[in-house]
Amino acid sequence: MSSSSAPVDAIKAITESLPPASDYMTYLTILESHLSPDILPRLNDILQDAELTQNIGWDLVHLLLPLPGGEKCLDTVARLGNPREVVLKVTEALELLKLEAGAESREEGEEDIIQEKAESARSEPTNVDKFCILLNLLSTLHPRIKTKYPSRFLSTSLMAVLAAFRPSNQATLAVISFVHTISGKKRPPLPGRKSSANLPVVASGPQAEESAPDPEAQDEDPREAAIQQKLLQSFVSHVLEDYVNSNSLEWSARLQESFDPTKVVTGRRSLGKAYREDPDLQSRDIIVGQLVALAKDLGLSSYEELLAAIYKREETLEDEEESEENYPTSPDDIPLAQAGSLFLITCFVFSSVLFESKAPQPALSIFPDHTKLVKHFIGTAGPATIGSEAQGTIDAILAIGLWLEHNNQFVSGPLEDDEFLQHLQSLSLLSANTPSPTLRYAAHVLTSSILHAHPVDRLRLTFISDTLEHCPYETLKGSAVSWLKEEIITAKDRKSENVFGTTTALAAAQPYLFPDTSALADATEEELEQELAQSFPYHMAVVNFIYFISADQYAHLVPPGMITVIEEIYLGPLRDAQAKSLAALDAADTSGKGEIEGSATDLRLLGDRIALCSIKADN
Repeated sequence: MSSSSAPVDAIKAITESLPPASDYMTYLTILESHLSPDILPRLNDILQDAELTQNIGWDLVHLLLPLPGGEKCLDTVARLGNPREVVLKVTEALELLKLEAGAESREEGEEDIIQEKAESARSEPTNVDKFCILLNLLSTLHPRIKTKYPSRFLSTSLMAVLAAFRPSNQATLAVISFVHTISGKKRPPLPGRKSSANLPVVASGPQAEESAPDPEAQDEDPREAAIQQKLLQSFVSHVLEDYVNSNSLEWSARLQESFDPTKVVTGRRSLGKAYREDPDLQSRDIIVGQLVALAKDLGLSSYEELLAAIYKREETLEDEEESEENYPTSPDDIPLAQAGSLFLITCFVFSSVLFESKAPQPALSIFPDHTKLVKHFIGTAGPATIGSEAQGTIDAILAIGLWLEHNNQFVSGPLEDDEFLQHLQSLSLLSANTPSPTLRYAAHVLTSSILHAHPVDRLRLTFISDTLEHCPYETLKGSAVSWLKEEIITAKDRKSENVFGTTTALAAAQPYLFPDTSALADATEEELEQELAQSFPYHMAVVNFIYFISADQYAHLVPPGMITVIEEIYLGPLRDAQAKSLAALDAADTSGKGEIEGSATDLRLLGDRIALCSIKADN
């Protein structure tokens, strides 16, 4: 709207009361009482007076930020106001900002935003918009600050940005643009992979208008350049950590598809294809690629430096957190984000495989390097918490492990049995407890590959037996059954003379592989239903295993009398329990009760397999 059509009284008031007609504080009060979107064009003209803006600009930030169309006035304040005072006000605004994650996306929060925009085209900017506006102001302000220690202003601003940051695409692109401007690391757009992603357009730093000089300019300390660079490196590593942990990249699953394309289900779109075709998934790859390129521009690409950042002593980090007000005096005072450093390493590895980048690859092996990574990031609060870590962290750990396994980088140096078993236990617990099905499968594949690769057969059998005996998770015990089957098949195919090629393996595993199920006879119908539903994956695996070892080619591996014992203590009582529970469910009204119908289907499937297994064993 032009100033000529704006309310005449408001325009007149803010024009006639300009200093020296009133003092600066009085003028601010008059401005606040008349402030509306209609007067913004006239206000922007008034603010071109550098002396006026030097004196009142810093107090306008919180007044202008909520107004639609206030960006031009805010840009003028950032160009002409006192940069030290205005940057503090921008930092305060960031600290008060409660950013909603993904507000511009098509998912969470989209309907609310559409409704707000439908109600009024001139409504208050969203929190994401405000965040981007404030970042753009910082892009103008920080280059203007000429002080002996500019890192002190920068560190305060970066901490406020991180506190307000929520990893939506729009906010992350604004962060990337901000760091490009502050660092002076300009680069042309990457010649990227073909993409139909529609990413939000973000203003790239300060405008062409001339900025006023810093009225309190000082010469910069020569040590400051390195400190500021490390601050930006740390900042980018934290942003990368937040973004990846909130936006799944499926690194491990996509690497699996690349390493073994035959495992992609026929007729189903592969993840690799999905990330090439789906605009939302493309956007994730593009944004992460921009963050990684930005980190490299800032000099953050050394594997040695990234690994050192991951393992930096926790005591040191805690001390630094307790003294936030103590500004860094050297680059060593500034830690990188540990998970962000892990993600950078993963991105370099992932790009070398899927995008055939020519970057050097890290000199790592599963033992001891991957083991050390797992201990540092997985189950740090105890085995019971394994699988509850951030999904991005789990994905990165598994992706690196799968890459090392694929390249046969197993061991560099001595390997103790306890270290091997502990590593397998952590990975196997991930396969049981991680919410994501693709991560569970990746963890299962990695665990299986590492287990089968160990040269000592008795150690492999020890891990399988221990899992069967002590593991509380039925799905993981089912995996142990599959490991035993795979070992037996491999021993036969290779004609290996090890424990899996004799009766030793089954004799050792028998007490835990075929548990006594006679107690099921005393369970109530409700208890029986719950028990069989919980243990269904394990029982299916065991019943199928019994069918497997009943084949003629494996008869020599079965200890004498074992099939009879299995029928008496395991298979017979299980058959009776299955029939009893299924009869109770069939007698109940299950129409419209999906969970109960699903349990009945599982029980029928289990009953069919038990019957088939019994026939095979009898023959």
